[in-house]
Amino acid sequence: MRKIFLNEFTTKEINQKLKDNELDSAITVFGSCESHGNHMCLGPDLFVPTEIARQAALRLHKTIVVPGIPFGASMHYNQFPLSITMRFETIIAIAEDIFDSLILHGMKHILILNGHDGNIPALEIAARKVKDRHKDAVIIFIPAWWEITGHKMVEDFDVWNGLGHGGEGETSITMAVRPDLVSIEDAVGYTPKDTIRLCDHSSIIWDIKEITHTGATGDPSKATREKGEKMLKIMVDYIEKTILAFEKDNWNYDLRQ
Repeated sequence: MRKIFLNEFTTKEINQKLKDNELDSAITVFGSCESHGNHMCLGPDLFVPTEIARQAALRLHKTIVVPGIPFGASMHYNQFPLSITMRFETIIAIAEDIFDSLILHGMKHILILNGHDGNIPALEIAARKVKDRHKDAVIIFIPAWWEITGHKMVEDFDVWNGLGHGGEGETSITMAVRPDLVSIEDAVGYTPKDTIRLCDHSSIIWDIKEITHTGATGDPSKATREKGEKMLKIMVDYIEKTILAFEKDNWNYDLRQ
């Protein structure tokens, strides 16, 4: 199988690919390490988007995957061990440095694939700062892949459109990506009804122990590998379609020429 991840290549191989115009875009992955309940590992926010990115890049011809960042802004999940949390300022700095490094070497087309809710504000800030410095760069931000699958699989999920932290959807797709890290017999469902009921177009800034006793929300007991495989395909298709559309238009859009 051909190489996909940036750190798998030698300098000779990278130089040749750049010379032959065989590298045109990069997928960057951001995850976290935090409790997802008693039934699942701490790392699906890294493992899942990494596998999505890998499969998508295998379908493309000029896209590489930058090794994912395994830690994120997890202060709202830090009540359960052994969550590792980084400050927003740290994530902003790391993301900026990654994007700047890619652009320095001519990789000006970047897709950000985020796997963790806490990273969203920091990654947007980093992307906007880098775009301000590099007007010729094209930066695509997918802040919450789970919302894409939630909208497309309404009929497939039993609870809350498959949403939740370590819930039906996330457990399902982790079963498809890393089944060895899911113990479905330990899955316990709990959906924070008040948090959902009280907020329509707004959000409560909650701490995880305010909304669940298990470290997970939603109902992971409803998860299946079949649902996860469907979720995985939806996301791989989505990223492939997105990058191909930009490639077709030479990465231009609207007034950009």
